Amino acid sequence: MDKKNTVCETTPQKPTYQILTAGQDAYEKAAQAIRDGKIVVMPTLTIYVLVCDAFNAAALKRLREIRHSPADKPITIVMDKSKIPEYAVLNERQTKIIDIFSPSPVSLYVQKKDKTPLDAATAASDAIVVYFQDSPIRDLYECFGSILAISSSNTKALLAAKTIEESIAYFGETVDLYIDGGPAQGDNASPHIDIRTNPVESRRAANHFPFEKIKAILAENGLA
Repeated sequence: MDKKNTVCETTPQKPTYQILTAGQDAYEKAAQAIRDGKIVVMPTLTIYVLVCDAFNAAALKRLREIRHSPADKPITIVMDKSKIPEYAVLNERQTKIIDIFSPSPVSLYVQKKDKTPLDAATAASDAIVVYFQDSPIRDLYECFGSILAISSSNTKALLAAKTIEESIAYFGETVDLYIDGGPAQGDNASPHIDIRTNPVESRRAANHFPFEKIKAILAENGLA
């Protein structure tokens, strides 16, 4: 009796990560995931970013690992301007600049206080890079109720993801939750300026908000 060849079929495994459509329900679920120490990918006004709890050393370590970032690389902090004096040393001029650029598409270097709870995020840096923008990140921040850490959604030397599909291609199941806000509106991370110096210095340029525009805004407010 001939034996028939049999083909063993397997059912593809479902991915362990979730994909949610941007909106209040998604931000509430993302906030809880972050409280649980997880990593989330979500959109800003320009690119997609990785997000975790700024005070969770294990989550910060994991974020650096999946991006292939050095352990001593500072991570940008999301916090509204009312909280910045708790963690940074500011003078009157710097406070005025913060009032102008928070919220905005601009990230600000401020002088870190000694031994803050943000040391795991800022690593060896003496500065905190503060980011606060009217975008889905602000919605998540308000749902989370505390300070977040973010980094562009890419691995070392590659372009930042502009879609959820690009983010998944980079990170796959190393990220726990993806929030899909559609294609990004730009292709640059935020510009960085160092407000500790006088005049202010550019630390990272961005086409969508050039340093010349930043200087013009400062000049209009007598802060050039």
